[in-house]
Amino acid sequence: MSTSSKPLVSPSTTIEALFEDLSIAKASSPPLRSSKPSKPFPFFRLPPELRSAIFSLLLCPTPRITVDLSSDNYLASTPRLNYFLVSKRFGYEAYHIYYSEHTFRIFQTEGRFLGKRTRPLLARLPHHYLNVLRRLEIRLGLGWTDPPKPWVVNDRLGLGHCGAVTTLKVFVDVDPSSPIFDGFRLDREFYTDFCGRLLAQVMVRLPALQVVEYDAYPSVYRDGALMTRLLGETRKSGKKIAWGRQREWGFSPAEKIEITTMGAWDASCSLKNKANSYC
Repeated sequence: MSTSSKPLVSPSTTIEALFEDLSIAKASSPPLRSSKPSKPFPFFRLPPELRSAIFSLLLCPTPRITVDLSSDNYLASTPRLNYFLVSKRFGYEAYHIYYSEHTFRIFQTEGRFLGKRTRPLLARLPHHYLNVLRRLEIRLGLGWTDPPKPWVVNDRLGLGHCGAVTTLKVFVDVDPSSPIFDGFRLDREFYTDFCGRLLAQVMVRLPALQVVEYDAYPSVYRDGALMTRLLGETRKSGKKIAWGRQREWGFSPAEKIEITTMGAWDASCSLKNKANSYC
């Protein structure tokens, strides 16, 4: 048994008649939106805690990125910084969240920004942005035969204005004192001394610094010359030592942070001095 469906439009109906019917229907149908202009949402009437949570979701992606001089900033950072331009009050509250929740790299690592006259990122930031930073990072390993010229600690870097920085992260890419670099490096102690002096100069200029957190690639060992020098400078400054997650240093959760007094350090090392474990 066959059934024939009724055509929606008669074959004799003209295009002009269809448009005429559509215009009549449109005129008789109620408007989808009210003709009254909608009022803006009273964002600043929200509690400060809720506004901070909204700013954090808006400005700080998960996982958090390390902000550096990079050619990818127009994708990673610029779209979020544009929110500062919404209004003066919006920008004031937004920059407190953005600059306090991100980690900022002190010295640039991308090749195009390693020219002698290229200023580091911190030297480009106004003082009121530096005042709210909480975490900074140094990445070591680049230029182990010829350290980058902009890697200089001076007043123009602005570390003295970073009064809220409590954590300094140190990530070590390579340790040139390793025997694998024999025949390629200038001197076994050259880069180790450079990094030790650089870290000491940075720590002494951060007035509120409390913790230095170390992380590295798997080829870097705690008992290597570079790490030994860095840890020695940290102990000398009286700061606490924390251990990052990427390297998987092999510590239990209770040993993630150690008070860097000599006695506590030696005691913790004697307890962890096992095969394939480094202190």
